Amino acid sequence: MSLIRFNLLPWSLLVGITLLASCAKKDEAVIKGTLVTQNDFESVIGWNGNSDASVTAERAHSGKHALVVGPQNEFSYTYIRTLGKMSTAKIRTLTVSAWVWAPNDQVPGSLVLSITHSPERDTPVFYGSVALAKEVKKFKEWQQVSHTFALPDSVQDINQLKCYLWREGSNENVYADDVALSVEN
Repeated sequence: MSLIRFNLLPWSLLVGITLLASCAKKDEAVIKGTLVTQNDFESVIGWNGNSDASVTAERAHSGKHALVVGPQNEFSYTYIRTLGKMSTAKIRTLTVSAWVWAPNDQVPGSLVLSITHSPERDTPVFYGSVALAKEVKKFKEWQQVSHTFALPDSVQDINQLKCYLWREGSNENVYADDVALSVEN
């Protein structure tokens, strides 16, 4: 009898490891190219923004914290970085990935990528957004959204990137967690 238990142990470990691996893959960010940043908002190093109120413990996809926008916060904490510090080569595409929670299909929030000339000169070079009303198909539960943006040839390493969640006039809270940015050259 103990011999049978011993032989089943490796199989049960294999099944457990397989299940854990499949769960981990499900929650991975959509990454194309080189990962630049990933944040679950348990710490906000490298991110800054309008107010601490946009990081909340009301709900989260992972950990205890997430970003929130709504009637109290027009914009969330913002990732800000000069493109030349994100890659040594010219960036051709940027992929943003996030887990989003929306209350219904009337929520007009967006994940935004904005590139300006430089930290000193705020003139636009590129603007892209992921319209959550079009992407989110499940409501009152977490859903992963992602989009890859092709950047124009005019983008340079001195340009400054900003990535943030924007409420776009939503009267209800919208949440984002586990946000990731990746680049391809």
